[in-house]
Amino acid sequence: MKTMPNSTQEEKYRWIKPILENEITIKDMAKVCPFSERALKYWLANYRKHGITGLENKSTRPKTYPR
Repeated sequence: MKTMPNSTQEEKYRWIKPILENEITIKDMAKVCPFSERALKYWLANYRKHGITGLENKSTRPKTYPR
């Protein structure tokens, strides 16, 4: 029985796991998954650098205000 992911980290990991295990290429995964190739590459880089915590959603709010 398949279970729903409990967090966005878990869902992102489920999408990049076959790529990490060399079962499928990034290009082929991008064709079947609802996310872009760029997003998959971004998640892979963050996962390789920071582990599962690298897949956590980050704020897109600006860190500075020019005025």
